[in-house]
Amino acid sequence: MVDISEKIAKAEEEIKQLQNKRRKLLNQQKSEERKARTRRLIERGAILESFLEQPEQYENDQIKGLLMIALRSEQAQEYLQKIRKEKGEN
Repeated sequence: MVDISEKIAKAEEEIKQLQNKRRKLLNQQKSEERKARTRRLIERGAILESFLEQPEQYENDQIKGLLMIALRSEQAQEYLQKIRKEKGEN
């Protein structure tokens, strides 16, 4: 007959294994989220560059300024609001 302390030890080992499995799954999830974000950033950067002539001539702060001006326009704000409504936000 299995002794209680052996059952406890076995249960503790199972807990450790499950905790390790959980940690691995969380790390995998974070990795997939990072990859998705990286892909999104690359795709969106490529879209932006496709609208610029000689995009390499611009500094990051210049691109940021351009986007700030463009996205603050009334037309851009209306378009973004339309997108949010279509998605059921706001």
